[in-house]
Amino acid sequence: MPHADVTLPGAASSVPIARHFVEAVLSSWGQPELAWTATLVVSELSANCALHARTEFTVRVSLEADRSVRLEVSDGSLRLPRQRSFGLESTTGRGLRLVDELATEWGVETGATGKTLWVRLAQPQEHALPEDAEDVDVDALLATFGDDDGSPAAATASGARRRPPGAPRAAVRTGLPLAA
Repeated sequence: MPHADVTLPGAASSVPIARHFVEAVLSSWGQPELAWTATLVVSELSANCALHARTEFTVRVSLEADRSVRLEVSDGSLRLPRQRSFGLESTTGRGLRLVDELATEWGVETGATGKTLWVRLAQPQEHALPEDAEDVDVDALLATFGDDDGSPAAATASGARRRPPGAPRAAVRTGLPLAA
């Protein structure tokens, strides 16, 4: 299983370096379709290292046998990440929720000298339209999404777009609760 890693200082200036590293690795492995999602996830996790752990951190990218990508971000802090509550105008507190939405599964492993937050990203499913498919009514489609207010239409639409059918929502090994 191919992998690559880089260790960076626990500073905000390391976040774009981590992002570019992941993008370059995935592109060199012929995985550009996962690069955008992977760079977004590693940006969130690297920013958390810089903001909360304040230790150097290691980013590891691995290509799994099923062509999924595993991202790991390890730091020297024993403090476990947790979903934070946030107000509508808050500028922080959404990172783990974003990771949960984008990942096929994710979790945290702890050790004597720190922790590793890992994320698995599955290959996107290609959905070819039949040749006789009709044009989509965009206004009607957008109306089904609602305002993401927790309504069943919003929940179904967002869940169906982000995970293949039957894929787990999240596998958090430490049992960390995710706020609703």
